[in-house]
Amino acid sequence: MKRLLQFVLLIVCFSTYSQNISVDANTYSPQELVENILINSGCIDNINVTGVIGGNFNNDKSYGYFERNGSNFPFENGIVMATGKLSNVPGPNNFTSSDDASGWGPDQDLEQVLGIDDTHNATVIEFDFTPNANSIQFRYIFASEEYREGNITTCRFSDVFGFLIKPLGGSYENIAVVPGTNTPVKVTTVHPTIPGGCNAENEQYFGSFNGSNHPINFNGETRPLIAQTNVNAGTTYHIKLVIADDYNYQFDSAVFLEGNSFNIGANLGGDLTGNQALCEGETYQLNVNNNGNTPTNHEWFLVNNDGSETLLASGASENTYEVNSPGTYKVVVTYGPNCSADDTIEIEYVDFTTLTDETLTECDTDNDGLSIFNLNNANQNLTNSNQNFTVTNYFLTEAEAEANTDPINNPGSFSNSSANQQVFARIQSTSGCTTVRSLTLSTSFASYDPVYLVECFQVEDNSISYLLNDSQGAIASETGLSSFSATYYPTENEALAETNVLGNNFQVQITNLPTSVFAQISTSSGCQGIIEIILESIQSPEINSNYQAPFLCTENENGITIEAGITENPSTFTFQWNTGETSPSIQVDSIGTYEVNITRTLNFAGEDYSCTSTNQITVLGSEKAQIDYEIVGNFDNYQAIITASGTGDYVYSLDDQFGEYQTTNTFPVGAGSHKIFVKDQNGCGISVKEFKVLGYPRFFTPNQDGINDYWRLIGVEKFNPKIKSVYIFDRFGKLITGLKPEQRWDGSFNGKNLPSNDYWFLVNFIDDSNFKGHFTLKR
Repeated sequence: MKRLLQFVLLIVCFSTYSQNISVDANTYSPQELVENILINSGCIDNINVTGVIGGNFNNDKSYGYFERNGSNFPFENGIVMATGKLSNVPGPNNFTSSDDASGWGPDQDLEQVLGIDDTHNATVIEFDFTPNANSIQFRYIFASEEYREGNITTCRFSDVFGFLIKPLGGSYENIAVVPGTNTPVKVTTVHPTIPGGCNAENEQYFGSFNGSNHPINFNGETRPLIAQTNVNAGTTYHIKLVIADDYNYQFDSAVFLEGNSFNIGANLGGDLTGNQALCEGETYQLNVNNNGNTPTNHEWFLVNNDGSETLLASGASENTYEVNSPGTYKVVVTYGPNCSADDTIEIEYVDFTTLTDETLTECDTDNDGLSIFNLNNANQNLTNSNQNFTVTNYFLTEAEAEANTDPINNPGSFSNSSANQQVFARIQSTSGCTTVRSLTLSTSFASYDPVYLVECFQVEDNSISYLLNDSQGAIASETGLSSFSATYYPTENEALAETNVLGNNFQVQITNLPTSVFAQISTSSGCQGIIEIILESIQSPEINSNYQAPFLCTENENGITIEAGITENPSTFTFQWNTGETSPSIQVDSIGTYEVNITRTLNFAGEDYSCTSTNQITVLGSEKAQIDYEIVGNFDNYQAIITASGTGDYVYSLDDQFGEYQTTNTFPVGAGSHKIFVKDQNGCGISVKEFKVLGYPRFFTPNQDGINDYWRLIGVEKFNPKIKSVYIFDRFGKLITGLKPEQRWDGSFNGKNLPSNDYWFLVNFIDDSNFKGHFTLKR
């Protein structure tokens, strides 16, 4: 039908052509463009063009005549009005039209009606006319360079246009609006989704973004639309067709008005479909609702499925027609020679034949055929899932349902009084039509064993969250049902009454376990049974966070034993190492990280359930130290600096393997022989190094008793490479003897024993330093 809305979307399908439209600025005057091209109808009288404004381009204009010219443009011909040169309107779309002309200004009426300002380059055609019927309409397409595919400017900028109409002396109304709204048609109000820019706006009225091979030179366009408004027949109206750039002259736009489309219309009213459909047996009177000139004829047709038309009635006085069956009806109203209007209307009758009587099954715990029914659970089946139908009430008898009296007041928890009792549903369509269907209340008695839902928990947990839907695999196995829905309740009675439904996520304190919930199992035909779900738990094996594997010493050829690292008796668990072994402990001979899955398994009702913890044990390597040392300082003030190399963690002790060890590696040492002990704290053993410190005896007694018979440097072995010479002098400075570092002196000079006395010595080092001291010879 042709609805009396201000816009009607016309969907046009067409093939792809390479031709472009053609334009003509000179053949037709403005009066001819309006009277002969746009209107060309005997239904419109007194057509008088009163004003035209456009851009001054010397040999070009901003408006004129256009033809399809073999292209795929939707309109055969018509008038085009642009904000740029007419010659830039035809395709191909291979450049951006942004024309300007001297003195080309705004349009105040357009700005006032649309509530905008700052328009430029307004093209205007305005004329008076007198219609012979009570509605007018014409078709148009809006096109613009500001349609830019994938560009957010499409969301922000648009030129503007309006079809402003008023009775003479009245106020303008814009009829170039989005259908069913007062929103002006613009780039920003009619477009698809622009990624990263904006959501779609009225996308159903958007035509296309245009590529370069397009018959018009604009980046995008709407679909063909219809501008329409009601008028008073015989009254003279003024219409102003105007289009303008907004903000500046750049990115031109155009509006195409289809030739011969400006005409009157008949009005049969809105389609009677969907929620307006008629009821079975109802008759409806179609009325032309003509308030204009007296028609000379009415013709009523039934439009057949193949598009042909069957004449139903005709005559000058046949302005109404009664229908009693569905179909598409058409009226043609003739006002005189070359003046007629038509309209169509689609009429539907509500079809209840798809609805059938149904059965609702509920669970019966004692097999007596009685239960508690939620009658509303049958609504979907009774309406065949058709959203146009609604179950309004349930009744005990069919007569009460037909009369809509004494409905059942507790349909959500209705207790049947006998096995297979029938109740009756009153069903209403969105258009208000009603029908009645029966609902048989059936019961199902099924005895199922409980199923278990087992969750793991950690020793520190206080509660467990169960996902009740995880029980559906066990329910399917127990019931043998492949397709069902499960609804969960705290008790069996609540499951039967369908009250106090539990959510899927059900939390329980561990101290309250085990506990049970109950699931009502339903299929499309109703309840199939109630099954108990026992909620159980298993404590996951507790990992000993303090366990550390022993170090693997380099010298250890047999490897080490590492444990799984649990706090409980390992005999209650199973083990799976990443090495393939299954014992609580394993022998390893290389460093690295070893992983073990530790599983506790419990049996409930003959079925094993397991919880697993995973532990990673890292084996680190270590070794005994390799020792070196350095003696620093001078006689009587030596220090030993110990260097320990290796992968271990070392501590140090001097001359006492079983004494206290220290972490620092420096010791004060006296002359003589020493031992340094370096212990690996990771358990890989103690390394020992013996060394000597340079010193000298303070006296000697060369009496051949075998004790202190000679004087020599002490600990010279380490220092020997550093010593150049050793000299001994008497107290007067006389050189007695010279010694090599490792030699000793027996207290004689030239074969004769020297007397008891103090003697001096000089040690020369290879770095040219020296040390002087004295000692006593005693006889």
